[in-house]
Amino acid sequence: MYKQPIATLIFLLVLFTDSFSKILDTLVIEGLDINKPHVVLNNISLQKGSAFTAIDVQKAVKSLYRLGLFKDIEVHILTETDTSASLMLKITENPICESIEFMGYKKLKQKELEEKITLNKGQVISDALVHENINLLRHAYSEEGFLLADVTCELIETKVPGNVIVKFVIKEGKKIRVKNITFSGNKVVKTKKLKRKFKTKQKRFFGTGEFNKDLYRKHLDSLMFYYYDQGYLDAKIVSDSVWYAENVRDIFIDIKLQEGKRYYAGDFFFTGNTVLEEEALESRIAMKKGKPFNKTKFEMTKMLISNAYREEGYLWIQIEEQNQYRNDTIDVTFNIVEGRPAIVRKVDIKGNDKTREKVIRRELRIYPGQKYKQSRMERSIREIMQLNYFDNVSPDLRPNDDGTIDLVYTVREKENIGQFSAGVMYSQVDKLGGNFNIVIPNFRGAGQQLDASVEYSKYRKSYSLGFLEPWIFDTPTSFSIRGFYSKFENPYYNYQYHSVGIELGSGRRLKWPDDYFRAFVKYRLSFEEDIRPVEGDIGNLTLLKEGILSRLSLLIERNDTDIPNFPNRGSILSLNTYVAGIGGDYNFVKGIVGYDWYFPLFWKVILGMKSKFGLISSIGDRGKIARSDLFAAGGTYYDFQIRGYTEGAFGRWSNHGLSGLTFSGEIRFPILEQQLYLAAFGDLGNVWDDLAEIDIADMYPGVGFGFRLMLPMIGLLGFDFAWGLKDPNDPHFGGDPSGFIPHFLMNRGF
Repeated sequence: MYKQPIATLIFLLVLFTDSFSKILDTLVIEGLDINKPHVVLNNISLQKGSAFTAIDVQKAVKSLYRLGLFKDIEVHILTETDTSASLMLKITENPICESIEFMGYKKLKQKELEEKITLNKGQVISDALVHENINLLRHAYSEEGFLLADVTCELIETKVPGNVIVKFVIKEGKKIRVKNITFSGNKVVKTKKLKRKFKTKQKRFFGTGEFNKDLYRKHLDSLMFYYYDQGYLDAKIVSDSVWYAENVRDIFIDIKLQEGKRYYAGDFFFTGNTVLEEEALESRIAMKKGKPFNKTKFEMTKMLISNAYREEGYLWIQIEEQNQYRNDTIDVTFNIVEGRPAIVRKVDIKGNDKTREKVIRRELRIYPGQKYKQSRMERSIREIMQLNYFDNVSPDLRPNDDGTIDLVYTVREKENIGQFSAGVMYSQVDKLGGNFNIVIPNFRGAGQQLDASVEYSKYRKSYSLGFLEPWIFDTPTSFSIRGFYSKFENPYYNYQYHSVGIELGSGRRLKWPDDYFRAFVKYRLSFEEDIRPVEGDIGNLTLLKEGILSRLSLLIERNDTDIPNFPNRGSILSLNTYVAGIGGDYNFVKGIVGYDWYFPLFWKVILGMKSKFGLISSIGDRGKIARSDLFAAGGTYYDFQIRGYTEGAFGRWSNHGLSGLTFSGEIRFPILEQQLYLAAFGDLGNVWDDLAEIDIADMYPGVGFGFRLMLPMIGLLGFDFAWGLKDPNDPHFGGDPSGFIPHFLMNRGF
């Protein structure tokens, strides 16, 4: 509202009543410190020398108020004649926020308070804005249980005209606690059970009893949902009362219920269905005849029926239910209007600023001209996420007038998915050294991968350069090439290792047994030198100190997990076979079978189970193998992971390692989705010289916890803290445990 002097009102009333207009001689603007006069003049129609009426003045004042810059506007008549008048606009400006201060807060941090308000430095401050932010702070305290918190605001003028310091003065008061909750009217469900189901809790030894008004209303609804799921569809809350005790800190809650009749599920019927048979629809019913009529399962049934039609392309299906009551039994008839199937007119990709569109489009499982299928749309999301270039993929279905749809996939690209690291290291063995590693997984935005690594010290030299093209010749066939050189000498333990060579690989997506399968073939040609102080043969294999390795490997993998790094559900089956003996000096067969499985338990907690089995055998009566190709277990970086023990504690270094077996389990949950995860885990495993020697009693257990952190330009960092529960030097359980051992990992999950 704006103010006007009596003389102004009378003048305007006369003008309006007599429908007279006058010429504006002059217009004086007074009271501006922050804004310039042209801000006022450009937003009103009153112009010097032009005719105006009372309505024009009213419109001008309202227009200025709408700018939000002014707190008060008065219109004064300076001079007037029968045909003209001079006016003055006396304006009080809204101040500008120079800074924001909080006073009296203890329970909430200043950063939390700053995040709650909408006021910013440099912003024009109105009374409404101040009132809004006072309420936001009160609500913030209410959410923390301080229902009696009081917030006031002071505007303190500064040396700069028009600027003020906004000072919120907070009186937090005492935290409100729920002293007692009582229920009445409940005859079937006991009060003790209602208190367990009611999420607002009264103060107990192990409970805080905090009270939040908004959550309390939602918890009342949740209480009714519990009744509805038990079949009490007529249940209702007759009344609920909340009042303070005399100490104005404790509150009491009384809830009066009316349970009503319990209903049971009867028969289910379908009408109007021509696309799906009645048997197919009945399989979607989540309720059982004769059981209490569960409202949640009933809504789930409608969703499952709708999804069954969406899978067939019928996006605009309408389902109306009719309930028929037979005493306490409810028969349901679903009246279905199927409509017509949706045809995909076009598929668009949005949000890919770095990645080429064809890299995403070749992962799609739904195409223009096809009938829409829900599973194909969801599978496309899964395949795009498996690229590991994106944080999220959001689908959008846009209907057209002709009955077709446009499908839009909006991707959100990860920031800096390339990984780079460089450092200096020192150890007693290697002395001073350095390392450099770079991995570019989406090279040139074409889905290619380029990686290089260098490690150099007095006794260790290692170089590697690799390239991967996932779609060679625009077909789902990958090609990879890698050159490597590695040399390591240990004068303290009198052994040395030397390897130089090249590896070529190719992979292909398979359609059988299903399209989650992939096959990869690699060929390695290298010179190997492995001289260790421990010599001798293992089984029917001779350990060669040096030679030419010509090895072919075949990997068949089925992966239906939802996301790459931290899967929530799905499994990975891998069958890996190595055959050495196609020329060269080595001849052996090595096979590894692995199976990983992930399942959501509750909330965001994921259960992961892993198993791995390996076996090495000779080709012919007497095989030849390098020690580095034998299995090793212990730690995190060798063939078989057993945390809580030193790296490679079991196997190749002690003339063992022709067979191996490990089991692992993890309970994982996210602190920040796809960025920071915590987990508790357990490992069990060992390696042996022969398949017949494998014995569960001879396996080494380890338990611990760890975390994984995804960092831009560095990749996935991991720290595991584990305890070995068995003495590595004791072949039977019962010796001294290995003790606590930390493990550091790069670019690996749990």
